Parts: sequence; structure tokens; C-alpha cells
Amino acid sequence: MDATEAVEHLLCDPKLSDLCEILKIGDDILDVITLSENQHSDFLAWMFDPREGHGQGDQILRDLLMSACEVAADVDCRLDGRGTTAKFFSEWPPSRIRTASFGSVFTARELGMKASERVDLFVIDPMNKFVLLIENKAGTTHSQPQLDGYRASWQEALANNPHLKEYSSVFIALDREFDFEEGSDRPSTSYWLHLGYEWLKASADRALLHVERGNAAARLVVSYCNRQTDWESPTSQRAIKLAAELHGAHGVAVKHLLESSPGRLEKRWVENRLSDHTLFMLQNKAALGLLRDTQGMAGIKEILMSRLPGFKRDYIGHARAWLDACPPGWERYTGDYGWPVYFKVTYSDGSKAKYDLSLIMNAGNANTDEEEALLRERLQRFDVRFNKHQGTERRRVSLNKDLTLLELMTRLGEYSARLISA
Repeated sequence: MDATEAVEHLLCDPKLSDLCEILKIGDDILDVITLSENQHSDFLAWMFDPREGHGQGDQILRDLLMSACEVAADVDCRLDGRGTTAKFFSEWPPSRIRTASFGSVFTARELGMKASERVDLFVIDPMNKFVLLIENKAGTTHSQPQLDGYRASWQEALANNPHLKEYSSVFIALDREFDFEEGSDRPSTSYWLHLGYEWLKASADRALLHVERGNAAARLVVSYCNRQTDWESPTSQRAIKLAAELHGAHGVAVKHLLESSPGRLEKRWVENRLSDHTLFMLQNKAALGLLRDTQGMAGIKEILMSRLPGFKRDYIGHARAWLDACPPGWERYTGDYGWPVYFKVTYSDGSKAKYDLSLIMNAGNANTDEEEALLRERLQRFDVRFNKHQGTERRRVSLNKDLTLLELMTRLGEYSARLISA
């Protein structure tokens, strides 16, 4: 079967029609625009405001504080105990965060600091007397001079405004690419608590329930959380599953369609050199975009299956930018909610030419307490870093970074063999 005939078979597959229908843009503005860094901060301000129409009240702020409290309490956290951030979380344990009301909170982009020396977002609670200073990076990195400068500028603002001295100051540096295992490499760790966006997953799950109850405004929370973490809504999961199935069933056809970039396609249309296949791509950019986004990880899945047959197809999942694979022999530990141990492959950077490899333990997916203890024991034999954070339910240990595809396959084979004997 040649490529043209293969594409015709693909176009007849009802799964492609389903994919095109699922990906139609409805009332989700984030499907249409890309947020700038300032707009990210504006969006977070909207979500943290308990009086806004998202319907989450103060729960999203509580999600952030609970996650920050957990990181601050970790034995490997580098916060200076004499600093205001460390003192705040010592006074606000999870029990207090869970039961307190943050209904008086308001947000601000300016609070007594010069425009060039102020953080991205202030979250102020006049009832509980604290100010969160949030420096948010979505795509860039924090620097020590910048964070130290913001802290010094805030201390100057406190000195000039006696009213603010009543408030606890909490410095939080958000970074979408944050990796707790590499937290020691972050700048200004003595006074700034570094966090990723993982806390948004709890917000997304809750907002999804609100959507199901008829609160349409909560859909925007779901959409934002979906884009900032690897959390996927049921609709997004269904779309990715369909894309993966189309890659598997029509690999030749999908590859043929994706050989032309959107820019080239439109140029061909202007020059009146288009086929029915090209026209279909122009009319269904979202579906072809998802197929393009998942092409890399779909390809890795097929290569993994062919080079390392110990991996089982049903125990490999992937999305646009990640692939999870249960190690051979560890499938028997699968619980009701998924795999308690799995490899995670992600792209190292935007070029999608190199890969990072991690091993994840999600103890909540173990079938029994005894099985969880066994898994922890085996993982500690595999890598001593699993000895850390014993009370943490989810652990991520980075194994390698910037691997080529060949190196990735080699490492997966080596680590799988070690896990079998661990």
C-alpha cells in the first residue's frame, strides 16, 4: 500500500472523525491565545482571589500553601530557619492551613515597591496577617541577583510602611520546570521557597467537579492547570488516546501527512498546488497538531516495543511531551488507580531531540500497605536516593538527562534489568 492509499484508509477511520470533533474549540479562550509571563501572573491572581467567578473560593490558595508547607517541612529543604518564609510555615502546619479561612485575601501587582524591583504577584491576607510574594517563571529561570534584589526591595518597603510590619512575609518562587530533586541548585534557597506547578493538579480535579455541576467558569481553571502541568482532563485524555491509536493503526499515513509543515501547506494553497489530503489538513489543524505533538512519543513507544520486548504495550502510556512505562516484571504491582512504579520520559528542551529519564514511585497506587513497604525496599536497593523523603507518597528520582534516542533505549534496558534483580 503506497502513502496516498494509506491516507485514504486513515480518512475513513471513524476515530479520526472523533478526534476532529473532540478538538473543536468551544468556550476555552486558552485554546486561542498563548499567555505571556505577565498574563500568567494575572491568571494566577484571578485564581487566588476567593471572590472571583471561578467558584473555587479560597481552595486554590489553600492548594498552594499545602504544597509549600510540605516542601518547607522536608529535611532537604534549604530554607534558613531564621528567615520569614521558614518561620511562617513552622507556624502554619497542614492542620491550620486546612481549617483556616482565607476569604479576606486580595491580590496586587504593586505593593510599595518600585516597578523594576517588585515581584510578579502579591497575595495579601489582612485577616491572617501575611503577604505571599510570588515570583513566577513560565519558560524562563530565576536568578540569584533578581531574587535577592526583590527581597531587599521588599525589606525597604517594610521599613517605609509600618503597617506592613504586622504581616508575615513569605517568598515563593514558582517555576513550571521545577524539580525538587535538584532544589539545591536553585538560587536564594535560604529565603525563597521554590515550587513547581504540581499543586495545580488538585485545583484542576476540584474545578472539573465544579464544571460537571454546571459551573462553566471553572472550565478556565481546568484549562489553565492542564497547560501548566502534565494533568490531563478526561476530554484531553480521550483525544490523546485516539491520537495514539491512529499512530499505531495508520503510522505510514500519519507520517506522510505530517511531512508538510502548516506554513508550507498554506503556501501550496496560495500557489493552487493542493490535494484533497492537503485541504483536509488545512481544515483540521487542531487534529493534525495533536498528531504532530504526539508523534515523537508515539514513535518512542514503537521503538521501545521493538528493541525491548519485555515492555508490554498496555503498560506504556504517552501524551504530547511525556511517556510513562511500567518496568518489565513490575506490572503485577498495578493497583486500582495505576502503576505504583514507572519510568517517565520527557523532552530535555524545545528541540525534542534529547530526553530526560526518571523513575517515579506513587505509593498510593500500591494494593496494600505490605506491598508498598516491599516496593520502597526494592527501590532503595535500586537507588539510594529513594531512602530520602520516606513519608512522601510520590517520589521522583532523576536517572539521566539529555539522552539521545539510542542512549535512552540503552538506559531503559539497563535499568529494567537492575529493577528485576532489586
